[in-house]
Amino acid sequence: MSLYPDSYYAASLDKSKTSSSTLNEEHSCDLCVIGGGFTGLSTAIESAKKGLNVILLEQNIIGWGASGRNGGQIWNDVAWGIDVIEKKYGESLAMKMWNISQSAVDLIDERIAEFEINCDKKNGGIHAATSAKKMKEYENDSIYKRNKYGYEQLEILDRKEVSVEIGSKLYYGGILDRGAGHLHPLKYCLGLMEAAQKLGVQCFENSCVVKVNQHSSGIEVLTKQGKIKSKKIAVCCNAYLDGLELGIENKIMPCETYIVCTEPLDEAIQNTILPNNYCVSDTNFDLNYYRLSSSKRMIFGGAVGYSLKNVEGLKKRTKRQLDKVYPQLVNHKIEYIWGGLIAITVNRVPDIGMLNDNIYYAHGFSGHGVAFTGIAGKIISEGIINGKTSELEAFEKIKHKNFPGGRLFRMPLLVTISAMQRMMDVFNV
Repeated sequence: MSLYPDSYYAASLDKSKTSSSTLNEEHSCDLCVIGGGFTGLSTAIESAKKGLNVILLEQNIIGWGASGRNGGQIWNDVAWGIDVIEKKYGESLAMKMWNISQSAVDLIDERIAEFEINCDKKNGGIHAATSAKKMKEYENDSIYKRNKYGYEQLEILDRKEVSVEIGSKLYYGGILDRGAGHLHPLKYCLGLMEAAQKLGVQCFENSCVVKVNQHSSGIEVLTKQGKIKSKKIAVCCNAYLDGLELGIENKIMPCETYIVCTEPLDEAIQNTILPNNYCVSDTNFDLNYYRLSSSKRMIFGGAVGYSLKNVEGLKKRTKRQLDKVYPQLVNHKIEYIWGGLIAITVNRVPDIGMLNDNIYYAHGFSGHGVAFTGIAGKIISEGIINGKTSELEAFEKIKHKNFPGGRLFRMPLLVTISAMQRMMDVFNV
């Protein structure tokens, strides 16, 4: 039986997780969802609501991957930036993508309320600028989003104001986004699992898919011990696509990111660090992202790797970045440290689509997965029920390139590019 990594999230669950059986023998359904994270659970929930017979397969346990161990931060927009989409694809598509991203944020609150999920949700987040140049870009972006998209949740913070809100003198200013937020991702994920099961979704854990066969009569999904005959499938594996060989693997790059969690902060320090309980994301290429837990621990992520060979180095780099932002926490004990895979696309826009009328997929959330995964599941489900929707067509228009170099050379190439970008961060370029 798979176990969760030794993270703060797993240690702080307020109730035991319900176990699901392993798939064996042969089953049939309308929709087979592959992947038991946010995307897969969202797809299953929306499809079950619409009356489909849904089976969900997870190769480990529900929430084992990024959905159960990420930074927990909720932001709208895409990592590429809505302004870039507007310049490349026009105002109409940009507005469509903006509205989808905002719906993704709203959907989290809707589901928390609908399914009564206790996941420590808090509102508000700060984009922190690591240079005067970055701060000017933030100010321009804030004005642009207010005027172009009518987004009134943004407030510009000067250097003094951001220092008070964050409790660090590192930044040149920032943007407070009152529409952002953060939550306990594993609690939220398990809340979605319970909701899916109550809607009649059959969840099978420790059921790794080894092959997908396409027939004129439907799809055959094979695991080591069982088989599912399904009319349609939704591939919601994100960074864990290896072995399925569906032709979409080279659209994403799995990346390893690390998070550390301190012991509870001293009471005196609690009053000076994130006093309004906002989450923070800064402008480094390997951005620092951090927040306080409900128990007043600092949860801090930042180091990103494109190879799993230097795990200890990534862990140490994360701690160094924490100490740089918060020198006052140097002597606070790190009680948890964990890593995991996320998936990025070349242009940092999620890749959501369909291979044919029977196979749908979503992956490559590029650091914006807490919100975008939920709406991705809803988009997939609506496509399965109604055929190609305007939302699916919008994502089809965003062209996704394969990572250059194929499987052999794409990793070293991206490592080189990333090292150059980190050097630019050092010199505030």
